[in-house]
Amino acid sequence: MNRKRLLLIAVLLITVSLTLVYLYTRVQEVAKPSWLRLGTYLTYEQLFAWTGHNQTEYMTWNITKLTDDFADLHLTSHGVNVTEGDVVITLGEANWTINVVTREIVNSSDPNYIGERCPFWIETSVAIGSTVDIVYGINTISKSEQINVLGQQRDCWVVEYNSWTTAIMKRWYDKSSGIVLKIHVILHRQDITIEITETVVSTN
Repeated sequence: MNRKRLLLIAVLLITVSLTLVYLYTRVQEVAKPSWLRLGTYLTYEQLFAWTGHNQTEYMTWNITKLTDDFADLHLTSHGVNVTEGDVVITLGEANWTINVVTREIVNSSDPNYIGERCPFWIETSVAIGSTVDIVYGINTISKSEQINVLGQQRDCWVVEYNSWTTAIMKRWYDKSSGIVLKIHVILHRQDITIEITETVVSTN
């Protein structure tokens, strides 16, 4: 076999290898999460703290319907209202229908969320510097960090939002599943600083 033929075979093998790597990467980017099942749920402890006060509540999202393309999520969570210096923790509920591949919210009990990306999980084919698109905007993964949740250490990707005028937020996404395991928010409302820490305490 002459050198020209060997060179041609080598180029073809490299081309095929690169094509397979590219296709595998694309499949990973658009594949629906393996953990996605009917009845999957996560419950987070929500700790609210402000001057002289603290209050513990819970946030839960669970999958109530699942098809090949879409998942229905029922969400219960607590938020904060500040009126004339009084802090009130409020309960809210929402129902979302999410495209399981793109994470786009295609239907919602609150129409403001339609067209946004679900914030509870991200793709797993990411790294430091990768772009993350969730309902709070497009940002990048700033670093890798270990946190202790559910009695074990988990490797997480960290996404930080520091450019807002009245709040900052940090989110920890599990590297293996893409699920958000912890959220830390600092809100500034009417000269009151409210710290909110949300951590997974239960799942199936």
